[in-house]
Amino acid sequence: MRDLQLRALEFVGQLDPVVLRDRLSLAGIAVLAWFAAYGGSWVAYDAYAYWAVNPSAPYHFDFSPDQYGAFRYSPAIAQLFSVFHLLPWPVFAIGWFGFLALVVAWLGRRWSLALLVFIPIVWDAYLGNIEILLAAAMVLGFRKPAAWSFVLLTKVTPGIGLLWFVARREWRNLAIALGATALIVGVSFAYSPGLWFDWPKSILEVTGRPAPVATVARVLGAALLVIWGARTNRPWTVIVAGTLALAWLDLKTTALLVGLAPFLPALPGDEGAPAVLPAPKASKAGDAVPVRART
Repeated sequence: MRDLQLRALEFVGQLDPVVLRDRLSLAGIAVLAWFAAYGGSWVAYDAYAYWAVNPSAPYHFDFSPDQYGAFRYSPAIAQLFSVFHLLPWPVFAIGWFGFLALVVAWLGRRWSLALLVFIPIVWDAYLGNIEILLAAAMVLGFRKPAAWSFVLLTKVTPGIGLLWFVARREWRNLAIALGATALIVGVSFAYSPGLWFDWPKSILEVTGRPAPVATVARVLGAALLVIWGARTNRPWTVIVAGTLALAWLDLKTTALLVGLAPFLPALPGDEGAPAVLPAPKASKAGDAVPVRART
């Protein structure tokens, strides 16, 4: 078995990145075709909750973590997503899948189809969940810190990635991220204050949630990873740490790792593409050190 693994690694190492990308893309198309043919009734299972959420009473479901239509995010997100109900369900579902596909294309550029080899990405998108959007927000957050508000107001714990700004003393970026979140919370709280007390109670009452000790241990490990990455200029650690810190961490939710796509090798023709992350430049001691993608 070890000899087989070594031969496989040697074979991959000898491949031109373009050839590797093309072969993985074919495999990714096969994964997508399998889900389209055999995914069954699970299609858009999670997305239905975003379309059907009642902004006045979003947390009226029972304690099952997998209940169809159950909404688990903050009141601000419930109020935002409620506008989706203006669309017929099939129109929203198709549009939602299209939007997720565009986000994967934005993150992966020419590697987009190759990324589909990582089955959790297709699985998460097939269900219509938001891990792909979380990854995009975290990547965008390097340039536009306000994007972190989406992370903090949905899955919450991947917000541990904000320690990147703390460790690098990027106080302005941290203030923008937290300030944007506070502004959204303030507006939402003024509209429906009671929901902000119902939200944490609804999460704590869900049965089968991860053991608190295990979750805390993972979050602490994620924090250490982000701090190390920030001090050594490794922005990919923010994505890995955010995944590790997810309250519900399983195979499907590892789709958040799609955020590593901007760090894949550059391919011919990528030179003119807009940079996802800031380009590196020299800096004085104590200044923020910009990061770059596809190195």
